[in-house]
Amino acid sequence: MRIVVVGAGIAGVTLAAALRDSGVETVLLEQTQEVTPVGGGLQLAPNAARPLLRLGLGPDFAEVGVRLESRDMLHWADGTLVHSIPMGAEFEKRFGAPFYTMLRSDLHSILLAAAPPDCVRRGHYVTDVLENSDAVTLRCADGQEVRGDAAIGADGVHSIIRSLLNEERPRPGGRVIYRGLIRSDRVPEHLAEPRMRVWMGPDRYFSCYPVSGGTTVSFNALIPTGEPRPDSWTAAGRIDDLGRALHGWDPDVHTLLSSAKWIGAWGLQERTTVPVWHSERIALMGDAAHPTLPYFAQGTNLAVEDAIVLADQLRRSTPLTVGQALAEYATVRSRRVKEVHTTICASLRALEQAETEERRVILADSEMATADWIYGYDPEHPGETTAASSSIGNHPNRPRT
Repeated sequence: MRIVVVGAGIAGVTLAAALRDSGVETVLLEQTQEVTPVGGGLQLAPNAARPLLRLGLGPDFAEVGVRLESRDMLHWADGTLVHSIPMGAEFEKRFGAPFYTMLRSDLHSILLAAAPPDCVRRGHYVTDVLENSDAVTLRCADGQEVRGDAAIGADGVHSIIRSLLNEERPRPGGRVIYRGLIRSDRVPEHLAEPRMRVWMGPDRYFSCYPVSGGTTVSFNALIPTGEPRPDSWTAAGRIDDLGRALHGWDPDVHTLLSSAKWIGAWGLQERTTVPVWHSERIALMGDAAHPTLPYFAQGTNLAVEDAIVLADQLRRSTPLTVGQALAEYATVRSRRVKEVHTTICASLRALEQAETEERRVILADSEMATADWIYGYDPEHPGETTAASSSIGNHPNRPRT
């Protein structure tokens, strides 16, 4: 069976890695000539780290990832600790996997190395997908056609495949997110510790954490704006603009900003989870199916979950039953994504409306109520949350080295 994936980002290469040696041929069509994604750091929570560790990626994660010891919520003006969530060994014992931070490009490179050799075809901009009862044909801008038994849209927030299955009208999100990277030796030692620090203001936040094995600090800030901004990580931001937006904030925040050489800016747009995830031979995954605003950092983790669940369905299907496999995948994933998005939105509303002194209770209650079913979710056993007892070792489809 042959699966054609549109997009070679993290969702697409995770699917290819999970299907390696399964007997399912995976072809990834990537429109750019360079498949390494732009962007800064990301948070790989236990619900995504666990299945990737089962693929044998632990040694790679140990080299470039950072195992966080805590997530510290700080007052925006003076850095006073509002709430701290212990991670480290406690998280590993509770959820069966660490909570990592790493560069997006490092995670992508690791997954690409775990995928089948030469599975990515660069410079293929897909413009249309033709579906019939026994195959799909993907047409590219240069006139080439690629056939497969099923097509998977993993082409991100601007997905052409999503537009074939759904109508949407994205709305300006009224916020811009800034991201930047700083060498750890350019900041005070405490800002490079293996902790995530989040300064929370009434309508904006700033956070930082180490990546690249601790040699680099990644930071990001979410700022309200009334101006339209490009929905692209390739747009440069102005450090002075961000500094003015955070005037009066904790001096540690401005220490980080003064050490940055360049930052990226991305204007957010609000896109809802799609109502239609699949047709008979086409399915969506990752941001193509459920564009996720950068709150609670579950976008990458949900995309990895998608890939693991979809790989399991495809591994057990044939060209004749692939439609049923896509339908099963869509049922499982749409339910999970809806639950996560609903919880995130409710928590966010509560935090935005709360006074600073109330946030400690809200954060503690939210962590207790959601940690087990978000971080303990196992996409290989989606009906269970057995993370604490799951074994991390050999996997029946672990890539050969």
